Amino acid sequence: MKPGFAAAAILLAASSPARPRTPVRDPEALLRVESRWVDALERRDASAVAVILADDFLDATYKGELRTKDEALAALRSAARADASQRLSDLRARIYGDAGVVTGINTVTARDGSFSVRVRFTDVFVLHGGRWQAVSAQETLVEGAR
Repeated sequence: MKPGFAAAAILLAASSPARPRTPVRDPEALLRVESRWVDALERRDASAVAVILADDFLDATYKGELRTKDEALAALRSAARADASQRLSDLRARIYGDAGVVTGINTVTARDGSFSVRVRFTDVFVLHGGRWQAVSAQETLVEGAR
């Protein structure tokens, strides 16, 4: 095979419409962002959360309230530091081109055992500038305080 033909064949193969799974488009990448988000919430790190949330982020809370990014960050900054842990379970991540969805359960438990809640969530992400950002979140309370 001539060198020029081989180079053309490689370029043609590289430009095929099938998009290979790149590290950023791997469902595990979405799960890592989800984990960083929960960690930042637990630490009350509004700066870290601000990077994860897109500017047009909307959150439908477990109370039925709709919050913007600014409102969610303000609530995080003003909340008293809760001595609680958060644990994610039943996680599923799916990617559709430049969009991704993570579903799961977040169990929030007071370290002193005074309460524990389980919240089912759906988070929607969009790939912006090579990184995933949350554009929408929805939570539903599945188990209340005990």
